[in-house]
Amino acid sequence: MDGVLPNAWAQHDSVQVDLRSQRGFTLIELVMVIVILGVLAAVAVVRFVDLSGDARTSSIRALEGSVKTASALINSFIGVRGQGAVVAGSPVNLTFLDYGGVTIRVWNGYPDRWWDGIGMTLANTAPVAGTGYGSSAAIPYGKYTFYGWGNGAIPNGDAGWRLEGAPDPANCSVAYTYTYNGAGVPAVTSRVTGC
Repeated sequence: MDGVLPNAWAQHDSVQVDLRSQRGFTLIELVMVIVILGVLAAVAVVRFVDLSGDARTSSIRALEGSVKTASALINSFIGVRGQGAVVAGSPVNLTFLDYGGVTIRVWNGYPDRWWDGIGMTLANTAPVAGTGYGSSAAIPYGKYTFYGWGNGAIPNGDAGWRLEGAPDPANCSVAYTYTYNGAGVPAVTSRVTGC
């Protein structure tokens, strides 16, 4: 059998070795596997880092939905219970609504654009001293910060919330726009270009 043994058996100095059992990886094969795993890990890390912006965007969109729901809820509540006693001398139908033990400032059936209006409606919390009507002070609200109308933190000075940890917090925000005379329905918009 010149040089070829049947059944893949090799013989050397009277010792038979089964060549089929002599399997393993070469150094080049191992290096290639490590390189491929490294490339896959690098791609996965880049994709994971990119998800933080998506998470901030989703958070702002969810907050936008919550603000719209809170505003509509107060409007529905007013529709069922009635406007209530209008504050004398008010240029609009300004009332105060007891909403679950919290007094909400309401203009023409919708929460006002201050902390004691839409801010407390959403937070369902007591007033923060010095932050009611006329105040644009920053008020922490969970991971967001609320600013009343006329502030410099939300574009156009609208009332709203922003995510302070975003790359551009002013453009990672939800604005609650209600005209000065309280006419119409408040507009709730989100800005996510800075998330």
